[in-house]
Amino acid sequence: MKHKEIERLIQKKLDRELSIDGKRKLDMHLAQCPQCTQLYQEMAQTTRSVTELIEFYPQAGFNARVLAKLGLKRRFAWTRAAIAFIGSWVAALLLFAYSPLPAQALNRLATSIPAFMRLYDKIQIVVSSLNQVLSPLVKGSINTLNPVIGLVFSIMFVYFLGKALQKEVECKA
Repeated sequence: MKHKEIERLIQKKLDRELSIDGKRKLDMHLAQCPQCTQLYQEMAQTTRSVTELIEFYPQAGFNARVLAKLGLKRRFAWTRAAIAFIGSWVAALLLFAYSPLPAQALNRLATSIPAFMRLYDKIQIVVSSLNQVLSPLVKGSINTLNPVIGLVFSIMFVYFLGKALQKEVECKA
């Protein structure tokens, strides 16, 4: 057997992955070769030493203390997403409240495609009939103020969630 193959067998034995046939071959070779026996003993000692090492972990708040000493502030990734969310809400409200573009685009589309106009009329009939059927059940709870209320509550939610998650860590150094 070649010594490279024996080294692989030694490693497999130390990893507890050696088959019975491989163990028999390794034991026969180690009985005859002092160099491989010494290599096996050194690797076994190294494996024992590594498994007996104690793992050390930093104390709680280590990252915050390091950032404070460097003069950096920890920022959460969701804050940028929240700003984009709020910005998109405001932009959408401004677009639909003050811009004639949606109405113009709908008019241009409706006049250029007669089939779309027929479909639009059918959808409008279905929506108005559903409105007449459901309006007594809902009793006026659906109005145009709901999106504005939703925007205000979502802004408040993002603001207070940010305050709750953004606790300052005091530096003990």
